[in-house]
Amino acid sequence: MRRYAMMSLLFLFVLIGCAPEETDVLGIKQPDDEKVTKATVERVIDGDTLKVKLADGKTEDVRLLLVDTPETVKPDTPVQPYGTEASAFTKETLPSGTAIRVERDHSRTDRYGRLLAYVWYGDKMLNQELLRKGLARVAFVYEPDTRYVDMFEQIEQEAKQSKKKIWEHDGYVTNRGFDAQAITETKSCEIKGNINRSGKKIYHVPGGQSYDEVKPEQRFCTEKEAEEAGFVRATR
Repeated sequence: MRRYAMMSLLFLFVLIGCAPEETDVLGIKQPDDEKVTKATVERVIDGDTLKVKLADGKTEDVRLLLVDTPETVKPDTPVQPYGTEASAFTKETLPSGTAIRVERDHSRTDRYGRLLAYVWYGDKMLNQELLRKGLARVAFVYEPDTRYVDMFEQIEQEAKQSKKKIWEHDGYVTNRGFDAQAITETKSCEIKGNINRSGKKIYHVPGGQSYDEVKPEQRFCTEKEAEEAGFVRATR
């Protein structure tokens, strides 16, 4: 009887050892082939929005599912901190002509008629990489479009703990979007980012000749942060 009990316990341990880890369950790494459509990037509109040409030749705007990046092109909304960086990352990652895979969930479009999707390039997913780099928050979580939400929330938590980008400033990320006031009120973030009429991105440091007159479209805490966002230092 004792021998039988020992063998049963050994068998149980083997089963437990072979069971998939929780991270494997959460970290779905490959798309659902039945919900994937091949496409080509035409242009990036914003960090979380792009225009693509589907395999059938139809052009569509695609809005990334379950993530939200700071605004850069929303009407009547100033460019939000880190929005320029998020947009730049998406543009650098998916230049015009890039072959991608568009994976839908359950809903096809949002109220603006944009396709809702997870965008894959190679073996990576854009939605996931924006979260990983601290350039997006998990947002607009509505059933039944939640295939990757557990994995996304886990990645977001890691970025938050590491204080990456949007998580550098307490209060900037809210459950309703981004609060730029939380950054502009931070004394250490005094570098002003401005885009002139010709589209050139220039940043001004305290003490500069034009610093006091500049109305910032974006603020930075360090010059490195400004340069990573594509801004160059003012010559005076």
